Amino acid sequence: MAARHILYLTNTVLVSLVARGGRIVERKVFPVSGEGAGAFEAHISGLRGAPTHLVTDLAEEDFRLDTVPHLGQRDRQAVMSRKLAQIFRNSSYRHAIAQGREPDGRRDDRVIYTAITNDEVLRPWVEIFQRLEVPVEGIHSSAVLSGRLLEALGLVFTHTLLVTFTPGGAVRQSYFREKELKFSRLTPVDLEEGATLGTFLAEEAARTWQYLDSVRFFGAHNHLEVCVIVHPKDRAAIAPAFRDFEQIQYRLVDIEQAAAKVGMKPPPISSSTEELLAHIFLRRGENNHFASPELRRFALLRRARIAIRAASAVVLAAGVAYGAWNLSVSLQSREKNLQATAGGSAFDAEHDKLLQSIPSQGVAGETMRDVVAFYSGSMRAYPTMSAFLLPISGVLERYPSIRLSQIQWQTADDDKVTPVLVPMAPRSLPPVKTISTARDPARDVAVRGTPDAGGSFATGRHAVAVLEGTVKMEGLGFRDANAQVQRLADDIGRLEGYTAAIVESPLDVNPKGGIQGKFDSREPGSSDARFSLRIARTKEPRP
Repeated sequence: MAARHILYLTNTVLVSLVARGGRIVERKVFPVSGEGAGAFEAHISGLRGAPTHLVTDLAEEDFRLDTVPHLGQRDRQAVMSRKLAQIFRNSSYRHAIAQGREPDGRRDDRVIYTAITNDEVLRPWVEIFQRLEVPVEGIHSSAVLSGRLLEALGLVFTHTLLVTFTPGGAVRQSYFREKELKFSRLTPVDLEEGATLGTFLAEEAARTWQYLDSVRFFGAHNHLEVCVIVHPKDRAAIAPAFRDFEQIQYRLVDIEQAAAKVGMKPPPISSSTEELLAHIFLRRGENNHFASPELRRFALLRRARIAIRAASAVVLAAGVAYGAWNLSVSLQSREKNLQATAGGSAFDAEHDKLLQSIPSQGVAGETMRDVVAFYSGSMRAYPTMSAFLLPISGVLERYPSIRLSQIQWQTADDDKVTPVLVPMAPRSLPPVKTISTARDPARDVAVRGTPDAGGSFATGRHAVAVLEGTVKMEGLGFRDANAQVQRLADDIGRLEGYTAAIVESPLDVNPKGGIQGKFDSREPGSSDARFSLRIARTKEPRP
């Protein structure tokens, strides 16, 4: 399970807490000295890959309250950054927190600025982080983080003073008004002769109340809830000194009960709250306060590596899944192929068995020779309809206004044979048509066809087709239509081996026929005039 490293820095000691699975599993303490820094560097070398958070609990941390005009998030951030740089211009570790809006007036935004005013207290540790390329996720203020501890323990009052003990012998007092941090200070525990720890805490709480009252944080009817987190073994030295007043009330919070309430196991063994704050941090997290982007670059690189590895794992898993699917499909196909092969073998065996049961008749050599000769002489070079129409299609491409309706094609030994064709009426008839008054033998042949000799095999010397089509005509443009059909017949007749003749023209002006038309007041539009051609091709005899 991945480890997380939480460092708790005070003015006297640095506490290293290693957490796995949400629980603190290792604790080491290093003094704030050159010897302690060397020992810490050796210790952190084995944890340089773990994400690291540094929590500061220093006397050099300062807090300032301010209000800024209510603006959009980007503009408000720019204003807070500019003011933060003006207030703490000599500090590299500074942070601004927006806390809500004023209840009246312009309803400005309330802001608290915090900073570590002396960079030197962090310099030795930051140099170790950079030298070992430690992935520092953030530097956090313990005073800000203690607000989450109050919420987790249910100690939320209008005016709350949280008193906690820090490792190294100091007391942190943090004042919250309606969950908003307003003030925090660190006091070393320096007991005078004859004084008790409880007396010291009561005096410090009274001083803090006097300061807060002087800056008008309280009204006449307000009182301060002083919450002190202590271990049971220190309770006897503290409780007797606490006396409630009209505006100050004390609450002793058992640190073991607090640990049980937030799910921390095992509980701390002293009144120092760094482990309790670290547990709250592990559960709820906290944004970075003081760490610069330069200090956090190794954490960003670590996250990028993790993302790349995760993406690679996803791609690998997808590849494995796809390969497994392909293998499954291949196995299924192989099984089907084996079944098909087995079925084919059974069929072949049945076929062979059937052939063996049929008496062998044999084929005479002369019959086989005649069949081969017939195929070579007649069938191999026998004309096909596609070969017949291919040159004609090249001619038709040059006549875009002519559309082919139907074709009747056949082979024959006699070049006078004409296929049978049933005329088709076009969709848009022209306004004028030809009425035949006398029988036209050529047209009758094209319609009824030439009787076949019947029974005998045609050698295919002649291939004959009747083509029926329409020509697009505007108004009464029969002259142009007849001319196009004639040109088409002439062009086909120029093809090698082909002859073409008009059987029916768009408008037959033969004196043997008549013309019938019906007109109205409107100009006739476009129409399709029908025509038909007889085309023949003679195959040259083989030498």
